[in-house]
Amino acid sequence: MAETSQGDGIKKASPAGSDDRIGALPDALLQQVLSLLPSRDAVRTCVLAARWCTLWKSVPSLRIGAAGERYGSAHALSKFVSHLLLLRDRTPLLECEINSHDWYPDGDTDEAFRYIELLLRYALSCQVRVLRVDVKEGRRLCLSDVSLLSDCLTSLEVSFVEVVGRFLDFSSCPALKVLKLKHCAIDADRISSQSLTNLIIHDVTFCSNGRTRISAPSLITLQLDSFTCHTPLLEPMPSLVRAFLRFEENCDDYCENDNYFGDCGSESCDGCSYSKFYDKDDCVLLKGLSGTVNLELISPSYLFIGRMDFKWCVMFSQLKTLLLSDWCVAANFSGLIYFVQHSPILERLTLQLECYEEEITIKKEESYNPRSQFLVSEHLKVVEINCRKEDETIHHIVKILGTHGVPPECINIKSNFRGLVRFSFE
Repeated sequence: MAETSQGDGIKKASPAGSDDRIGALPDALLQQVLSLLPSRDAVRTCVLAARWCTLWKSVPSLRIGAAGERYGSAHALSKFVSHLLLLRDRTPLLECEINSHDWYPDGDTDEAFRYIELLLRYALSCQVRVLRVDVKEGRRLCLSDVSLLSDCLTSLEVSFVEVVGRFLDFSSCPALKVLKLKHCAIDADRISSQSLTNLIIHDVTFCSNGRTRISAPSLITLQLDSFTCHTPLLEPMPSLVRAFLRFEENCDDYCENDNYFGDCGSESCDGCSYSKFYDKDDCVLLKGLSGTVNLELISPSYLFIGRMDFKWCVMFSQLKTLLLSDWCVAANFSGLIYFVQHSPILERLTLQLECYEEEITIKKEESYNPRSQFLVSEHLKVVEINCRKEDETIHHIVKILGTHGVPPECINIKSNFRGLVRFSFE
């Protein structure tokens, strides 16, 4: 099939009646199509025709070990990767996706992990912009000695990986905007980035001796969703707009003697003694979240991590929408009262009371007696209470809000509630 160049390697359309219409497309467009394929399939296109022999070498993406790919052994996979990197043109990469979904014996797994580190270094040397590493193995890949140095990296997603030390120091990645850590073990004193705007941490284990500090002053959205061990410490995030934090039973910030503020005085209580040792002069959560506009804070009643910060009297001067769960009604409604006191422009409040137990919220012989009078935000127009049943606890909440200026017509109670409701921030 005869073809004529049209400058910069772009081909003219084939003559009328030609069967190879795909081959008539410009090189740049064909490379874009190939970039959507697993790299092994992209390489295989070299047998289609003479023109395709070298197209794959300049494809702006690498996709290794995608779901469904099978190499038979780690050695076969490693051999393919070695040849790919040797023969590929060192053109810039828009995206690199590294997966390890096959199961290999222990020795072969070590070899599979070595190819992952090799690909990481190669992708960074090719100015990759989007990098994804997903290891679904019986044991996690450890990236303790990998330091990310890149002026081009904008998005990083890491799953099922053990990340240690300097890997989470992104001071040498000034363009990084998006970071996703999922199903990882994090053994680091700090996660730090001056440029990061979106951070998602989901189902991770914090292993460090002391709380991992998150330093991301440019952060706009934060999602900290389900983790094991102790809560990370959030440094100030003045640009924060949306924050979703969900704590579950694997969090270790609870008092074994049922002190809801985390200081039972017993040295044998691991939760309280840990916090007393590491957090004596630090506000763990609230200072970091104080500038956000939209906040969802979901936690079991027995965790003290939210209430522990009340002593700092942090103001939420930008907060407009707030969702709180069961923890806000424990300890005589302390969480609810704190937030309505310290949110002067709050517009919408949602209480999601799915699993609370009435006996932990208020003693039957007590009634709510405020220590000081205050008025809630004059902007508060919507209060939604989602609960399983309308009981005495719900009536006390309505009374508290009414005492401080919320008219009954602003309160909407939805009983028979099941499941998680989240605000839409779109």
